[in-house]
Amino acid sequence: MDVTATHMETLLKRFQSFKPPTLKRTENSVDYENWLEYIEQLFESLNYVDDHLIRLVVHQLHDVAKIWWITTKKELEHRGTTITWSVFKTAFYQRFFPVSYRKDKGAKFASLKQGQLNIEEYVAKFSSLLKFAPHIAANDEAMVDQFINGLNLDVFTLVNSGRPNTFDDAPNRENGAEAGLLRQRGAPFIPQPPYQPSSAPQNPPWLPQPP
Repeated sequence: MDVTATHMETLLKRFQSFKPPTLKRTENSVDYENWLEYIEQLFESLNYVDDHLIRLVVHQLHDVAKIWWITTKKELEHRGTTITWSVFKTAFYQRFFPVSYRKDKGAKFASLKQGQLNIEEYVAKFSSLLKFAPHIAANDEAMVDQFINGLNLDVFTLVNSGRPNTFDDAPNRENGAEAGLLRQRGAPFIPQPPYQPSSAPQNPPWLPQPP
């Protein structure tokens, strides 16, 4: 018995038990974005390594997406490219997100401000736009800079004084800063749970709920 094949069958069965959405023909870039975001959140939650991701995701590609990947995979292999999840995503963005869509998302990321958003909403918006602007936040230090610079001025001052070292730490610093400001103003503070970048994904309404 092929131990590797058996292991992949186990991983696939577990993956599909969450009823991940399939990708079919659509003219809406938002649908492609939502699909990829959910798949990535599920992979992260299941703690699957890079070597498994491509072999699992191909089962969710149907119609035009399946034909695209068969052709793209052959082209990448012909060039001698090692097909990683990052390579898959880059090819996916180029095929299914028009240049104008990517530019618009990148511009929104570059100008993102906290405004009326609470910590959870700001983190969600920041993370959603981040993948369209790798040139703006090319490393963890750049992500922290971009994140902090978008904060409201009063929160920015408190967070920046004890500057976080990583992006994962930044939301929790902001949460604490907001609590301090509200206490100063005598306003009630409803604590947010600590930011968990690896928490289980929550399905949008258009996706089935996992068992």
